[in-house]
Amino acid sequence: MAGRAVFRRDEFMTASLDFGSVAIDLGDYATSGLRIVCVGPSGTGKTNCGLLIAEQLAAQGWVSVLFDREGDIGALYEPMRDVAAFETYLRGRQDPILVVPVHHTDDFLHYGRIVQQVVNEARQPIFLMIDEAQMVSAPRKRQNQMGEASDLMNDFIERGRKRSLDLFVTAHRFSGTLHRTIFSNKNLTLIGRQEDPTAWPGLAPQFQSTKIGYPELAALAPGEFFCFSPRGVEKVQMPMAAALEAVAPKATRAKPALPTTYAEWDRALRDIPTPRLKALDGPLCGLLSTIAGLSTAQVTAGRRAKRDELEARPS
Repeated sequence: MAGRAVFRRDEFMTASLDFGSVAIDLGDYATSGLRIVCVGPSGTGKTNCGLLIAEQLAAQGWVSVLFDREGDIGALYEPMRDVAAFETYLRGRQDPILVVPVHHTDDFLHYGRIVQQVVNEARQPIFLMIDEAQMVSAPRKRQNQMGEASDLMNDFIERGRKRSLDLFVTAHRFSGTLHRTIFSNKNLTLIGRQEDPTAWPGLAPQFQSTKIGYPELAALAPGEFFCFSPRGVEKVQMPMAAALEAVAPKATRAKPALPTTYAEWDRALRDIPTPRLKALDGPLCGLLSTIAGLSTAQVTAGRRAKRDELEARPS
């Protein structure tokens, strides 16, 4: 009996992803397709990571379909707002990137079923990004639209391999948010900064054979992830990490507090060279105190500390 041919998607053999500090050879996924799960709280760069992958795959022959839940992606690309037009564009493959507003479960079902039908018939490479996938995938079977949405997500995951459908989903937590089918079938995982220690038990099994712990996860910057691929675990710094850092809210700089008590003045005056300390005479101290808005008590404590500091120094 002749051996069965191994299923292989040829487009993967010459494709790759640039994760900034790490290059991913997509030849490793030629027989399985891409099923990417990206986990982390808001602000870790999950959406930007998906956009980076979508843009790179679109440049290599995929049509990237981005399901936009919060409107952030629509600010970068003109969104599709008509179901019929979306199907036409998807089948025609005129545009390499299609953004679809998916604000509710019924939106996801409408557009998702079109994607399902097209990939079943055309079998041409499509990359589907589903941001905040916990909104359309329940951890357990549910009824009505949520159950239908979970079934559709599971179909994408389980049957996408031979239909040239590749998937990228984001979630806030690794467990308890998405259906178990997604996690059991994923083959590339990106885990970003963790701000909640209670999330670690769900993540810990992923890091069993590494020396990575919760402190290392908590120390990741926006745009940095631990990447789990068939070749092992690597820390990646996405090309957008520097841009994210540039626009991320900066920590509020604490306003320097002027000494108030004698002890605070004593510590502050120790590092001032003797000539400069002697130059702080009465009139100058009065002027500086007025400019700084020092109270009478602060001025008195400062003068006492200055006098004692000079007396304690060698003449």
